[in-house]
Amino acid sequence: MNKTMSSRKFRGGAYATAVSFIVIVVLVIVNLVAGSLFHYRDLTSTGKYSLSEATVKFLKDFNGPVDLYYVTSEGEEDLTIQQSAERIAEACDSINLYYKDPVQYPAFVKQYNGTADITNNSIIVLNRETEKSSYIDSDQMCIYDVDSTSLQLILKGYDAELEIIKGIVAVTQESKGTIYMTTGHKEWEWLSGSTEENLGKITATFQDLLSLNAYKVKYCNLLKTGEVPSDCNILFIGGALSDISAEEEAAIERYMTAGGTVIVALMYNTDTFQNLQALLGAYGLRYESGLVCDSDPSRTTGEVVAILLGEHGRRNTVWPYAAPIYKSDLQKKTTTITVLSETSKGGYVRQTNAESLALTDGEQTASYPLLVKVEDNFQGVTGTMYVFSTAYFFVDNSITGSSSFDNRVQLLECLAGASVEDGTSVLSIPDTLAREEGLVMSTNQKNNVALLSFLFPALILVIGIVVVLRRRIEKVSQ
Repeated sequence: MNKTMSSRKFRGGAYATAVSFIVIVVLVIVNLVAGSLFHYRDLTSTGKYSLSEATVKFLKDFNGPVDLYYVTSEGEEDLTIQQSAERIAEACDSINLYYKDPVQYPAFVKQYNGTADITNNSIIVLNRETEKSSYIDSDQMCIYDVDSTSLQLILKGYDAELEIIKGIVAVTQESKGTIYMTTGHKEWEWLSGSTEENLGKITATFQDLLSLNAYKVKYCNLLKTGEVPSDCNILFIGGALSDISAEEEAAIERYMTAGGTVIVALMYNTDTFQNLQALLGAYGLRYESGLVCDSDPSRTTGEVVAILLGEHGRRNTVWPYAAPIYKSDLQKKTTTITVLSETSKGGYVRQTNAESLALTDGEQTASYPLLVKVEDNFQGVTGTMYVFSTAYFFVDNSITGSSSFDNRVQLLECLAGASVEDGTSVLSIPDTLAREEGLVMSTNQKNNVALLSFLFPALILVIGIVVVLRRRIEKVSQ
């Protein structure tokens, strides 16, 4: 026995066992330490299992006294909605999350939704100090599509995070004002996101952007009202496809004279609208037919020279199909015109029926305004008008929270009349997909995984076999 334990073979085996044991212990310790230092990483392309950057930034500075009540029966939880509520509460110390079973607490829920119909996976947002509350039905947090074959609703995604933050804003922040969108001139009907039931209205993405930033949205037909509503803080004429009337023009000018704020978003080739031209002309502006293009490739997107990029801070704004705006010769002394965004000095104009939008040799170029601010002072009262060269500035893929463009920041700066520093007060939250995502690897990533998982171990195995065979050959030769 002693002879066996003292043999060279036994000592070698004991040494190998001890080394293996030490390596395993070290790996376990490293794994435990790493687990305590690092959190999970969300690898989904949409950040499905994480809060958006905008929400994290908002909650970091938020200190409102808010309680969230997640209303659902046991076993009926919707994991996505539940996780959204939990992550929001975890990210902010002043937000508390409670669970309420509607079967056990029917009276509690009824006082906030005002009905005996109780829906599982709903959220109640309550301001603890003011008792102001907001009830979010589960259907508001789900996005559905209609299957073209079965005509049944199919769950497409979630906007639980978006709706909860909207509720928090609604119960804790004072309204920044009411924006009236004009109607009666096919405003917004050209939007790709418009549906039959919402024809002539802004998209849900646009509505969410304004709601998240504490603005109320209403609609008005000046032909019927005769005057701009008294509670209007901002009047928005969004891409009208027919001319305003002379009466509307006069009503808008009276509103400006009283110190109101007007936003006009133009559509190209509508320069024949005499009353809209007269409205702009009263403040020293006019616009013409055609599309503004830019010969500077760094100020356009791809090969389309009519989809322009405007500089805004550290990022760009995108201006598709802008109308050419000019200062008129009849500018009043009481009016100040400021260009907030413009093309490069390589700007030029092309008609929409032109064979090519490209710049021709020897053609003159100049800077063209993309966004103009007009301030008109009348008897000590200043009215403000913002003229956007294109209403396509407000399409969903330009103002959504996942957009790489800064359109939403520039819009909110116009609404607030001041600079929005680094977008800190701009909330725009993308939706979450309902479907599960697979992890898609690039060709290089697949090659690297194959190299690490198969080739290296195979190489080590081959080296080991070669070493063993060489030792045996040496032993035999001895």
